[in-house]
Amino acid sequence: MVLMVFTNNIAAAEPGRICGWVRDAVTKRPLIAANVYLKDTHIGSTTDDNGNYCIRRIPPGQYQVRIEVIGYRYFTSNIVNIHAGDCLQLNCYLQPEAITFKEGVTVTATRGQNLITEVPASVDVIRNKDLEMSNPQNLAEALQNLQGVFIKDFGGLGNTKTISLRGSTSEQVLVMLDGQRINNPQTGQVDLSSLSVDGIERIEVVRGGNSALYGSDAIGGVINIITRKPSEREGVSGSAKITFAAFNTQAIESNLSLNRQQISLISSYKYLQSANNFSYTDPYGVRQTRKNSDICSHDFFLKSGMRFGDLHRQQTLELSWKYYQSERGAPGSIDNFYRRARMWDRANQVNFLYAGKVFNLLNDLRLQVYYHNSWNRYKNDEMLVPTDSRFTVDTYGLEVQMHSVLQAQNSLTHGGGFRADQMWNYQQADKHQRLSYYFFVVNENTWHPRIMRIIKSGSLIPSLRADRYSDFGYRLSPKIGAIMNFGERWQSSIKFNIGTSYRAPTFNDLYWPADAWTQGNPDLKPEYGFDWDAGLRLQYPLINGLFFESTYFQNRMKDLIIWQEHSGKWRPENVDKCLIRGVENSLNCRPLRNFLSLQVNYTYLLARNLSPSHTEYNKILVYRPRHTMNVNVSSAFKNINLNYQYNYTSRRFTDKSNIWANSLPPYNVSDVGLNLKYLLWKVNCDFALQVKNVFNEKYSVIKNMPIPGREWRLSLKITF
Repeated sequence: MVLMVFTNNIAAAEPGRICGWVRDAVTKRPLIAANVYLKDTHIGSTTDDNGNYCIRRIPPGQYQVRIEVIGYRYFTSNIVNIHAGDCLQLNCYLQPEAITFKEGVTVTATRGQNLITEVPASVDVIRNKDLEMSNPQNLAEALQNLQGVFIKDFGGLGNTKTISLRGSTSEQVLVMLDGQRINNPQTGQVDLSSLSVDGIERIEVVRGGNSALYGSDAIGGVINIITRKPSEREGVSGSAKITFAAFNTQAIESNLSLNRQQISLISSYKYLQSANNFSYTDPYGVRQTRKNSDICSHDFFLKSGMRFGDLHRQQTLELSWKYYQSERGAPGSIDNFYRRARMWDRANQVNFLYAGKVFNLLNDLRLQVYYHNSWNRYKNDEMLVPTDSRFTVDTYGLEVQMHSVLQAQNSLTHGGGFRADQMWNYQQADKHQRLSYYFFVVNENTWHPRIMRIIKSGSLIPSLRADRYSDFGYRLSPKIGAIMNFGERWQSSIKFNIGTSYRAPTFNDLYWPADAWTQGNPDLKPEYGFDWDAGLRLQYPLINGLFFESTYFQNRMKDLIIWQEHSGKWRPENVDKCLIRGVENSLNCRPLRNFLSLQVNYTYLLARNLSPSHTEYNKILVYRPRHTMNVNVSSAFKNINLNYQYNYTSRRFTDKSNIWANSLPPYNVSDVGLNLKYLLWKVNCDFALQVKNVFNEKYSVIKNMPIPGREWRLSLKITF
């Protein structure tokens, strides 16, 4: 139900205004923080504590007012005419409605806040409630069923897990924490097994090259981990969770949130211990037990914040600290097993953030200062030459970003930053440093229906980034994306992206100390990629909300950095070229509203080696499955939730020659989960039971690195 009242007053001091209130159609209560904006423009406002809003400085013209808030059906007004000095009043009741698929906001795809259905990039958002349903122990488990994702799992909770997006290497995927990269400058990777999902609000995954926005390492895509914000309710809230699982696994998690007027504080802690002593069958058909694969880790997160200013010009200060520490076994592969090798890791991440409107309501400033420190040690006295390597990596950085509304259909996001990376090798008493400066600009242009009546809405988003490295000089990365939307409730969209991306060599690539088997190469050049994609999105009011997306992508790369053997010594070189192309398809629907939801995705990937060598040309790149499919079925009845996940991954080659005998066979894995919520003695309790690999599939993702069989997990969470 919608109530609209329009009145005209002469107020020549302003170009035009639209003011009013927004309320719940059932309870008649004011709706706080509802988004009210002029459709197909960047002009808008939000409602205050009383549900009131006012959009000012509106240029003369014809507009439609759009009102949105999570959990309610959106409202779009008829076309209204704004003349100089007009003040129109619009009051609105919104009808409560269940959230449909793909509704939500992304801040990663364009460096600004946008609906994920209105950006040209391919985006997936995993929300906190999705994580609670699947109960993952680390980030790898949270991402493993997304389209275009392939997790390189070296086996069990205590072993390394890295990610590939659209056929990229793990070094070509940028991972960020609250907008700041956490890829290790030494290795270029992020071990996803070391990142717990505790304290996470949501995870945004953007597929496709994004160096135009984020610089190096974003060839395959970007993963942005966004930490929790304090509860909007005044007072103290929190939760505690305990988990018991197979293979002698225990985990303890706790969360605490404090909100007092303008001051907020949130913290989380996770302790994980696992023997990870699962059984497997070796190449000779003998049952063995995986040993020296244990892990013990501590993960702590703390964020404090302060808000000041009124709701329309609110400004925030945030200071966060994330600490991780672990000790684990390093058993190696089953054909080269180590009984005593150990690894130790420590990481500190400190981030200061200021965000708020400056000058006027049309400019948003974001200032971040950060420091990252990591220390790792690997000790192995079972090798022919015993090793005890220790490295420390430090990163300092500053970034400034400004988002400005230039005109009704045009906004500009621009900024720049500075970053310093340095690595200290204790064995060699060797220190290396890299300095970088960068500037970026993103221009969002929307199309008004009066210009192109067939297209209901659309956006053209060109972006450009310039980087200067102390060791590689200048890098320029352009990109342009476009999306056209047809229809309102029956919405069809066509999207397109084209741009370039690159990856700078890591410290290991450049400076790995020479020994009897390996040596770095300081003459390496950055990897370079030219990629484009085009796709179709359909959002139809069928089956209680149908969402379908299909995207064709292609990435041509050169100067790939590959470690190769020459005269008995391994050394990285820029030797390879490749062409990666494929299709991503996803389908989401609710066959039974509020009771049953279905999500299916399928990815076809063809990754060819274009190196000039006749023995490698046109061969399939290693560990790139041609077919992957994921199915997720969720059912909810009152306080009971059931979840089923299925994954199929096709055959993977493990060497450049594509020898069939060395390939890994396809596998099918099914997981089931049960969540029960109930109230016990005025305390909210959440009981979860999960069985992973229900049918006890025997498989390996990486050659000679076995994966656990059937695994059960039992957890209890209380919330206050």
